[in-house]
Amino acid sequence: MTRQFRFLHGVLFSLVAFAFHGGDRASAEGACPPGFIPGGAMVPGQENAGWTGCLHMYDADDGGGDGAGPSSGGDSGPPPFNAAEFRALLQWEKQVAQENEERLLKNDPVLRELKQGVWKFSHSQPKDSRQICTASFLQLNGGVLIMDWVGEAKGTLLAYFGGAIPPTADIRTETVSLTQSGEIQRVRAFHASLPWSAKIGMIIFAVPSTQALLGSIEEMQDYAVELNGQEVIHGKWHSGSTARKWLSNCVNKRGK
Repeated sequence: MTRQFRFLHGVLFSLVAFAFHGGDRASAEGACPPGFIPGGAMVPGQENAGWTGCLHMYDADDGGGDGAGPSSGGDSGPPPFNAAEFRALLQWEKQVAQENEERLLKNDPVLRELKQGVWKFSHSQPKDSRQICTASFLQLNGGVLIMDWVGEAKGTLLAYFGGAIPPTADIRTETVSLTQSGEIQRVRAFHASLPWSAKIGMIIFAVPSTQALLGSIEEMQDYAVELNGQEVIHGKWHSGSTARKWLSNCVNKRGK
């Protein structure tokens, strides 16, 4: 079994564990990933579905998530991309519909970088008890988000985000089709909004552990996700060793 398929198997195992564990409702609601807070109405039949029901923290009040730019972070730590990159993610398809793609790329270095695909990284402040390590592979139609954090409700996730994924105010569970290297799997995943923006949706896969993630980042990996029968994101990352090295260093610096 190749490393990428061991990773997929681990993702599936983790999703089953989150969706069907026997913990009490309070603990399920309290274990929200960075950028989300407990609260909201739980979906009938999914009261113990791990992160399901957690609220996007910038939709919980009027303090953020307006889409004008990435939030400064808060509970989710600083975003792994800057305002120009964020605007490019939001506006690319609209711009291409109105202008010539070649001209856009020629005149904008940010767009040229995203056209090729690039890894971006960030970590939370030293005083943040969750010590969040974040890596993101950005492309023009969205990208991949990897987060790992410690604390009482520690966790690791891999998510795919983009403008074609409907945003949600809370985390929900959905059945999606995940394609990796031509292999298609129907799996249960979490559906939410990007932590730094309530206007960009994402599909989340919980990962069993930090080491499971670090040991399974391929140098190159293609991916596609279908939601409700529609493809909502596709792409291919490269230079996975760059992300693996940065994440390893970030994780190893904790507590030092």
